[in-house]
Amino acid sequence: MKKRFGIAVAFIMVIVLCLALTGCGQNTSKPATSNNGATQPDVGGGENHENDATATQEPTAPSASIDNKNPQQDANGMWIFEVRGHEVKLRTNIWDYIGRGETKNLFWNQVLSKDLGYEEPYNADGLYMRKNSDGTLVYVGFQHHTEGSCDVMVGTDRGTVASVRYANFDASQMEYVTDTIKYPVSLEFCILCTYALEYNQDHPGEDPFADILADYRMSDSGSAYRLDYPVK
Repeated sequence: MKKRFGIAVAFIMVIVLCLALTGCGQNTSKPATSNNGATQPDVGGGENHENDATATQEPTAPSASIDNKNPQQDANGMWIFEVRGHEVKLRTNIWDYIGRGETKNLFWNQVLSKDLGYEEPYNADGLYMRKNSDGTLVYVGFQHHTEGSCDVMVGTDRGTVASVRYANFDASQMEYVTDTIKYPVSLEFCILCTYALEYNQDHPGEDPFADILADYRMSDSGSAYRLDYPVK
């Protein structure tokens, strides 16, 4: 009798031991390891980890677009503008020269020119001269033509180096006026004028528009550009 009881007890202990070993096998899952040996988080088990993973993913910020009416500075302090799809960097924030005085739409190009070291305009069209240390005279001109066009010109005392003509000029579509002869201009025009004034200081006698307006060159050999307005 005792022998049978001992066998029964031993049998029960074997069953309990087997059950215990089976339970341990179900809970010994290891973190998954990628091919390169890096340990990845264990997303197994009965919990729904998919929702948790989605909730913790932060959206990727879109690339900041250039806003000419709210320009930003780069790491070097240059103000970033855009002209016809091309980035234009200026030392000057043109909004420091727009909106002062008698009207919020006034572009103080004469004040800007003087602040950048240019002299008085030598004619009513707004041509500004600057004398470089080597004696060279450089100028940036702004001309309004009665046939419906407006020009930005860059040159030296030896002649015009480059010019940009705004064709299909319609005064009613212009947002700003200059402080010299009060002719209407666009914001893009203000940006190009400022760029030309700054570029002429560093690179007298060179074409400032060769890179940013290459697609609008009027001839392969010249440095004359045509910009239709409004933008097409």
